[in-house]
Amino acid sequence: MINLLDSLYPKSCSICKKKGDYLCSRCEKLFKRNLPECYICRKLSPNYKTHYECREERGNRSFHHVFVAWEYNSLSSILLKKYKYNYVQSISETLVEVFIESIKRSTFDRQLEGTILTNVPLTKSRLRERGFNQTTEIARKVANAFNLPFVEDLVKRKESYGHQALRDKDERKEIRENTFTLRNDFSLVGYSSITILDDVITTGATLEAMSLALRENIDRDIEINSLCLFRGKPYYLEIP
Repeated sequence: MINLLDSLYPKSCSICKKKGDYLCSRCEKLFKRNLPECYICRKLSPNYKTHYECREERGNRSFHHVFVAWEYNSLSSILLKKYKYNYVQSISETLVEVFIESIKRSTFDRQLEGTILTNVPLTKSRLRERGFNQTTEIARKVANAFNLPFVEDLVKRKESYGHQALRDKDERKEIRENTFTLRNDFSLVGYSSITILDDVITTGATLEAMSLALRENIDRDIEINSLCLFRGKPYYLEIP
């Protein structure tokens, strides 16, 4: 069936339209790699480690390490939006392949030792609308590639706040602290960290709300990290 569909509707690069795959090798090279940085102050930091002072400022919301593969820009947004909103689910194979290679080329794979991987959940209504959760699909493949345990929706989303893409920066920050709740049918015995996979970081409000839910409901100190495909350019690179 897949071969038949490929014959009837040949794959083409989402950016340059070259036939062959959803992202050709030439356009892949146009993706701007994100340098290791502290996810809060966005200054360079080895191994994507959050600076101690920055973590203290954010308190229970902070992450220890946040890996981001590429800058989210006009090129990368074409591919991701086609995947998320045009429901071309097979694009995940292309995304995951280059994402995994990006992780392997970094030193972040060391942070995956002893971790349990989970994803950013969708509300039930959003899942019915879209038919799949893009972060679940990607997280499963990353877990297989690095031989990690994967727990789908370890943190559940309690309410719907609409599409994040339709909200401005200030509205995204208004995600309430009770947006997420922790599943109670899992055990962290034997694990030293939790890693949350997301596709795009904007303000970081969603990830930090998840981190807060974890820390408030886990009875021991545990490292919380994140893997993310894209993030907008650092503020210090923005043109006034």
